[in-house]
Amino acid sequence: MNGSVATAVVHGPKAGRGSAAVLGLAVAGALMFIGVAAVPYYVRIDEEQFRQYWPMRGWLLAHITMGMVALLTGPVQLWLGLSDRYPGVHKNLGFVYMAAVTLGAAAGYYLAFNTAGGVVFGSGLIGLATAWLTTTGLAFLAIKRHLYEQHKEWMVRTYVVTFAFVTFRAFDGVLAAQGMPLLERIGISAWFCWSVPLLVNELVMQGRKILAVKAD
Repeated sequence: MNGSVATAVVHGPKAGRGSAAVLGLAVAGALMFIGVAAVPYYVRIDEEQFRQYWPMRGWLLAHITMGMVALLTGPVQLWLGLSDRYPGVHKNLGFVYMAAVTLGAAAGYYLAFNTAGGVVFGSGLIGLATAWLTTTGLAFLAIKRHLYEQHKEWMVRTYVVTFAFVTFRAFDGVLAAQGMPLLERIGISAWFCWSVPLLVNELVMQGRKILAVKAD
């Protein structure tokens, strides 16, 4: 789910078939990631599976678990908000999403400051955790001030960042196929997995607003 796809979700007063299809793709991508990349850490908890993260396995599992919660609750939140259905569920699920982001980002900071993946990789994870907290916090602040359109836009941004769990694997896979060394590719992927989708999202979201205004 890249930035342009995410932007397509928020436009229009109600959620329609297009939004449902986009959110369905996001859920499919999230489930695929969980099955391939996350579940193995719960099936086999040993040093061979966790490798350099074995001493920090509790933090890694917390990060993965909270990431999965955010990945799966995000699309539901977007759908409920767009369709104006079950406001009570939408509100309560929003608190679950925010808690998952907060705890997941906290674990992400710990892993970033203690990684053996190098400075570029660690700084990319710090940027990711910061973007995750910032976008989620602004979505919450917007809804507290009844700024509904801004809330929708910031919810899209926060989910674009959440989806970095999936896009990291995509970037890393492409770079690995090119024969790039491990430390180089994970460093690039740690930055690109959230910054590139956010940039694309802004280009589409703000570009549509600009083009919607008729020139004099």
